[in-house]
Amino acid sequence: MQFSDLTRRGRLPRLDSTDILPLAFAGLSAGVVILTIALLWLAVSFSKLANKPSPTLVQQVDGRAFTVRPADVHYREPEVIRRVVSDWAVMTFTWGSIPGKETETIDEGIKVKGTDKVTESAWEAGFLLSSDFRDVFLAQLATEIIPDAVFDGQVSAVIIPQEVSPPQVVNEGLWQVDLIATRIVFDDTNPSGTTIPFNRRFYVRAIEPPRKPLIKNASDYQQVVYRLLESGLQIDEIRPIHGEEISQ
Repeated sequence: MQFSDLTRRGRLPRLDSTDILPLAFAGLSAGVVILTIALLWLAVSFSKLANKPSPTLVQQVDGRAFTVRPADVHYREPEVIRRVVSDWAVMTFTWGSIPGKETETIDEGIKVKGTDKVTESAWEAGFLLSSDFRDVFLAQLATEIIPDAVFDGQVSAVIIPQEVSPPQVVNEGLWQVDLIATRIVFDDTNPSGTTIPFNRRFYVRAIEPPRKPLIKNASDYQQVVYRLLESGLQIDEIRPIHGEEISQ
């Protein structure tokens, strides 16, 4: 083999003029593909950005303004659900004044069935109960739980929530919450207080909160209802529970 042949074989191939057009077309095609992919990615990104709900500014009647994030109509913050359960219990089972703390104000009560009465705070807390449950519960509270001596200032009581479980979803817009609490009832026979366990399972439902702001000259009744329902929650049912049934 001649040296000139080796040299000839070791040289880079030369492009013929007829090869330039196909190579240019291939490069152009590759560029178009890359550009198309980039345009599709940009289109998807802009579409997501355009369809993303923008923050909403809410301004209350008193002038306070804040932004809110969009959420499902049935969504409620877990802490709000827990607070509704705790607030209801405190309002319903706290009566009179703490022993040793003198007060001139005695709760005269509100009639709910004949001459049977409940405390004013328990009556207000009743608006956190669904309409078909409220009347039955308040009647039972008046006849079986709240003694008449409460309205003479001779009996007082307090409830101490010890644990409120995280809400568990039962259905869309319906949660289960367990409350572990202790009731303490004070009277002349036992000034130090009688301790009563209060373990209950609550079923809390999302409702439509008041849409219109509270009117300027709202009555006390309207203010109570508005304040209690503005969280968009009501209690559907309350059941006694035992230790082994308590939610973890």
